[in-house]
Amino acid sequence: MEDIRTDPFLNYMYKQVVKFDKYLDSTSTCTFSMKGLRSNAQDPDDAPDPVQYEIPYTHRWTTIYDHFQIWRLYNLQWNFLLHPEATPKYTMMVTLTGTHGTPRTPGKGGMRHMEYLGKFQEAHRKAKDQLRKYLKTDRYLAMLEGHPHSGYVHAHNLYFLDERPTKETLEILRHHWNDTLKMGSTKRGVRIKLKEPRDFKDIKSFIAYPMAYVGKTSIGAVSEWSKYDVIFNTCLWLAPRPKDFGGIGHRVRAFQPSRALSTIMNPHPLREGYIHIETTLSKKKEIEPFVLYQAPSYNANIMAWNNLGGDEPEVGCSVRHDLP
Repeated sequence: MEDIRTDPFLNYMYKQVVKFDKYLDSTSTCTFSMKGLRSNAQDPDDAPDPVQYEIPYTHRWTTIYDHFQIWRLYNLQWNFLLHPEATPKYTMMVTLTGTHGTPRTPGKGGMRHMEYLGKFQEAHRKAKDQLRKYLKTDRYLAMLEGHPHSGYVHAHNLYFLDERPTKETLEILRHHWNDTLKMGSTKRGVRIKLKEPRDFKDIKSFIAYPMAYVGKTSIGAVSEWSKYDVIFNTCLWLAPRPKDFGGIGHRVRAFQPSRALSTIMNPHPLREGYIHIETTLSKKKEIEPFVLYQAPSYNANIMAWNNLGGDEPEVGCSVRHDLP
């Protein structure tokens, strides 16, 4: 953080970086506790089992979130292995970069990191709509990354295609980003890499590519972050806040599969037969946990939970919940 405090290009973000660092530190000691009753699917008339899950506080900068995203990519890989007929005929990586300031030319683009993130996010949304229309596919992965020498955001979108795009189509896409949206330039705005997979091994290599980006926004990689990585991730953290409080008013996802791929990649919801009783949040050095949720029938259910012998949590059990 000292490098950011003394950097004339980045020091305006120093206070926000300190707050982000405190957030990472405070949440690292938090744990969710979930109590419930789980029925035996093989014998629904049998008495339910009391269960308690202890789950670390999970957000996009935790290692468990990193592992969850990698697991989703392996699900996608396994799907191609099971269904070779679904293997795309072409893959296309589209890198989108905008005009922004740099340490050498801080006035270029006229925007600081958070303001530019808001502009880029809106342009990226419109570009994805345009790409989906002209590439005729709903299978893609969208990834955001901070520029290694400035911290400003740029995007890598990986598309799975059944038809090879024409030169005219590619030119339309470039024109839309550079001229219509006025984001880039002929030299730096859009970079396209088109590949024709020979077999599943080629697809596997393209799945490994986004894996490299997943780790760049996880707490496990903090020790390897440059000062520009810190700025980029601080902006992601601040984004949901209203503009008057330093954000852009909505969350920004650094890794986002399309809905078609999410259907394949995401885990199935919890099976039927589970009655959720209570969720609490506890923190080290604090005696009493904070109650986040209690079921409407809490009193009756917690009495049943206690009478059936509930006391020992199942630490580290995988339970799906929404992640920021």
